Parts: sequence; C-alpha cells; structure tokens
Amino acid sequence: MGFLEEDETPRRSLGTRDRQILYERAHHKCENCGKDLSFTEIQVGHKTAYSRGGSTTMKSVACLCYGCNKLQGTDSWEVFQRKQGKTVAIDRVRDILEGLTMQKLKYLASKHNIQLKGRFVEGGIFSDDYTQAPSKTRYVKELAKVVSEESIKSELNAMPATPTKKKPKPSSDAWSLF
Repeated sequence: MGFLEEDETPRRSLGTRDRQILYERAHHKCENCGKDLSFTEIQVGHKTAYSRGGSTTMKSVACLCYGCNKLQGTDSWEVFQRKQGKTVAIDRVRDILEGLTMQKLKYLASKHNIQLKGRFVEGGIFSDDYTQAPSKTRYVKELAKVVSEESIKSELNAMPATPTKKKPKPSSDAWSLF
C-alpha cells in the first residue's frame, strides 16, 4: 500500500451510536414532516448531499423518514425547505443582518472572529490600483453562516454605544466665508 492509500476515506453514513444521538435530538420524529419514527425507520439525510461534497457529521445531517429522504434527493436542506414553502431559519437571520448598519455588522464579525479582506481592484490608465473594502453583502453572507437570531440580539445589546459626531453649525455671518 502506498502513502495515499492509507488515508481514510470520508464516511457516508453514521454509526449506530451517532444514529441514536440523531434520533434523540430529533425527538423520535422526522425533522421535515414531523412523522413519528421508530429507530429502525430513520433515514440519515444530508443537509448538503454527500454526492455534492456534503460531509457526514452530526451538524450536517437530519433525521428523516423514508419519504422525505427520497423527496429531498440531492437538493440541499435549504433548497428542499424552500421548495416546500417553508421559511428556513437562515433566511430570517439574513433579513435581520441586511437591516443592520455596517458598523453593527463589523462589530458582529469581530465578535465571531470573522476577518474579511478587501478586494484588489486594478486601476485603469487614469487611476491607481486600490483595495475595495468588503461589501455589506459579504458581511451578511459570512455572518449568516455562524450567527443565530438570539445571538444577534444579545450581542447587539452588549455593543458599546459609540458617540455620534456632531456636525458643525453653519455660520450665518457672511464674512466667515472669507
């Protein structure tokens, strides 16, 4: 056997102990339709299909009945839920994040150790090269992967208040312009 052949291949299914934990986590029900299941009836559904690069970890699987597992096919969990007209939790999180200011998004990103790099923009004939700051969309996309509605609310409540900058009052004296 060569060096590369000794590497472990990723597992496609959960072991019995992990299946029992998944079954208990799902409260003995299909996580899609809510049907009561016996332990022997459960199907381990991948939130991202194994055939599309999904992993088999407790975080990336769902406890499903046979019908829901077949219905999901190779769709991701989010797509599967949307096709059924269900609102996915991540959609609500994205909506909340999109309503926040850049200052609040940057604060949340720092709390979750998310560091976004700017994008390099090559200048043209009449302009210099520069680095464009990360967009609000990029902050929302990255934060939506790691935060929940509850964590957003609690972390923003703990956010220190920043003093607002006062704009100077315009002078009514015409001579002050010179």
